[in-house]
Amino acid sequence: MKDFNIKKGQKGAVLVISLVLLLVLTLMGVAGMNSSTMQERMAANAQNSNRAFQGAESSVWALLEQLYDNDLSLLRDSMKSADEKSNVVSYTLDSAKGISGTHQARYLGEVIITSGSSMDANESSPTLKGYRYELKGTATMAGSGAGATIYKGIEYY
Repeated sequence: MKDFNIKKGQKGAVLVISLVLLLVLTLMGVAGMNSSTMQERMAANAQNSNRAFQGAESSVWALLEQLYDNDLSLLRDSMKSADEKSNVVSYTLDSAKGISGTHQARYLGEVIITSGSSMDANESSPTLKGYRYELKGTATMAGSGAGATIYKGIEYY
């Protein structure tokens, strides 16, 4: 059997260096996991914000569809209201994802078309009245805190 001669000056230096390297590699691994978790959360937040935005767009579109079907009740309500806003209509956009939406109309005032304009169809009248409205659509996503509000301006003659 051979005897190994260990120099007296080495007393565990390799062990200490390897433990320090192991600690550094462990810290790098933990930092990488934290970074990927943060990126996953950011991606989920971006998706939820996008869904809320699309829900708000759908809310405004639902109000426009109502107007295209000649249901002007919300526009009339906004003209009669003291604060010039109609009632808020609430509904569920996507029950599986917990997205709910609302829409509302706000009366902004009259638009008077002067004679000579291409919109002046009444030859016996010097003016043609129109009305300006602001349509507001909102959507919120339950459990995520994501929400969006869309405003769309229209003129109705």
